[in-house]
Amino acid sequence: MRTTPRFMMRGRMSENIKPNRKNRKKRFAILVLVLLLVLGACGFVLSKSPRVRMLLSVVHFSETTLKSPEYLLYNIDIMELFRDYGNGDVQVSGKAGLVNIDGVAASISVDLDAARSFQQRRMAMDSTLKVLAATAGDIQFYGENETVYLVAPLLGDFGYAFPTGIDLFMKMPELTSDIKRKWFHDNSANIVQLMTQISMEDTGEILEKFVVTIPEGCGHFIWELLGMEDPDYDVVVSMYLTEKNHLRRMEMDLSDVIDGMSMVIDGESVGTCVMTYKLPDEEQAQLTLVRNPKSKRWIDMTGTYTTNTQETYTITAQITWEEAEKGFAMDMKKLVICRDEETLAEGYFKGNVVPAKKLPDVFHGQASYLYSLEELDWREIREDTSSFVQRVLDKL
Repeated sequence: MRTTPRFMMRGRMSENIKPNRKNRKKRFAILVLVLLLVLGACGFVLSKSPRVRMLLSVVHFSETTLKSPEYLLYNIDIMELFRDYGNGDVQVSGKAGLVNIDGVAASISVDLDAARSFQQRRMAMDSTLKVLAATAGDIQFYGENETVYLVAPLLGDFGYAFPTGIDLFMKMPELTSDIKRKWFHDNSANIVQLMTQISMEDTGEILEKFVVTIPEGCGHFIWELLGMEDPDYDVVVSMYLTEKNHLRRMEMDLSDVIDGMSMVIDGESVGTCVMTYKLPDEEQAQLTLVRNPKSKRWIDMTGTYTTNTQETYTITAQITWEEAEKGFAMDMKKLVICRDEETLAEGYFKGNVVPAKKLPDVFHGQASYLYSLEELDWREIREDTSSFVQRVLDKL
């Protein structure tokens, strides 16, 4: 029986096997390509999901914007700022003044010494008023809960209480943890659950606007992170994202906290903050703070008050600060006060802000006297200023 040599059989077998291996490699390559296309498509679809886009924007904000020296108030830690200065006890000392006052041939300056205690919910300022180089006397300012008190010993028995209707000691957010990937990882289940609870509207604009509503009772882990109590109302926030899911603008209605209040954060590095307060009688106050990257520790401030007669009063200033041995030093330059476009006065402030562990009684035993002062409404004074001036003169 004729047999085929083994070396020829091996050759023929190898010839038969090679095409199969090539086909398998081709099929494997096609399978990998298909999987990559599927994964890519899924990633594209997910990236277009409003909820995923919002989550990506938060991750980018926490890992990039939040670490920016500009956002961190040029190396002043935000957690420390809120905890020690906003929700703690502080002492302020310095000098403020007005120059080039319209219609007044004199400059006015004030040496001030102030204290604010969040724990006591009280603040007080004792100031010495000077006209030119002559001391005119003391003016004392106090505040507690929602009421401010003005006492002027230089005018004799002069003192009034002014209810504001605004909590003067609202607690600022205090981050209880660094917002890093670990925080997202540890709270992944909470985030997934919250994503199913919130409602989100995509308006489809070029700079896409997402209206996010966190229902009352949801998102406890977020409020815990901010060191805040859970809101007893729905929180509605409008967020504007770029195509790369970077936050460029955020709008919040704060009327549940302060009636008529709203806030807008804007800019590439969210460097502009605008707070608007709609007052009674169709009046409005607005504060705009803009971080100026051209100079370290610099904020441009503009405050605007619009009356119901359409007069507009503005105050502008450039604020700089730097760390001191204790606390930080603050300098308010180029302060200008205007009515419409007419300059009424120019001014300045220079002082030091120092955190305190625990202040003694800020009122120095004056509480009972302050509580006995006559209460006045600012609107009453505005509507009948001459009568108020006469009442003051009668006390002299």
